[in-house]
Amino acid sequence: MARRTKEEAMETRRRLLESALGIMSERPFSKVSMNEIAEKIGLSKGAVYWHFKSKNDLLINLVENVCCEGEEELKANYADSESWDGLRLYFREEIKRAIQSDRSKRINMLMQRKVEWPEAVREKIFSIMKERAGTQRKMVEGALENMRLEGAIRGDVQTGDLAALITAIFHGLVISQFFGIFPMDVAKQIDFIFDAFKEQLRPDRADIRKEKVR
Repeated sequence: MARRTKEEAMETRRRLLESALGIMSERPFSKVSMNEIAEKIGLSKGAVYWHFKSKNDLLINLVENVCCEGEEELKANYADSESWDGLRLYFREEIKRAIQSDRSKRINMLMQRKVEWPEAVREKIFSIMKERAGTQRKMVEGALENMRLEGAIRGDVQTGDLAALITAIFHGLVISQFFGIFPMDVAKQIDFIFDAFKEQLRPDRADIRKEKVR
């Protein structure tokens, strides 16, 4: 019985977060009420306050939940990405999921409203998102370091800097597709980017660079 109660509470919390995501992604933060969030899914105002102390607390928990889900998906989908082809496939699938999912679009719309949030909330959410982005960068860095040790890429490559560059390119592509800034065949662009990295970071390229220096 206790387990069922806990599961019901977790389901109620999940529904409240989804309700908040739907409303907060479409309307100014100051205009959204806790009562509105509860009523959208047929719950009382008291149910929201049982799970969250305030609207600010709800928003922070919403972003934390989204980031945790993203991290779990990242770890699940990243298992076989210890090569250029693995990284290429991982980012192709990630960007496809990001731009085709309605929920991803709502999350992106929510983040575009960050200027409406109280400063303390923005700072907290920025910290959460920075940590999430750091997790992805570290995973990419781990894959690159593995390739470097196996001789698949040049030994002089700074894998941390390269991982930061790759993840930054990925996030830039996602944003450009959400807003239609540069409409393109993203899969082809990802292939182009990784083919370029693979070619320029070939182990024998280190010898070519030395020859040029001479």
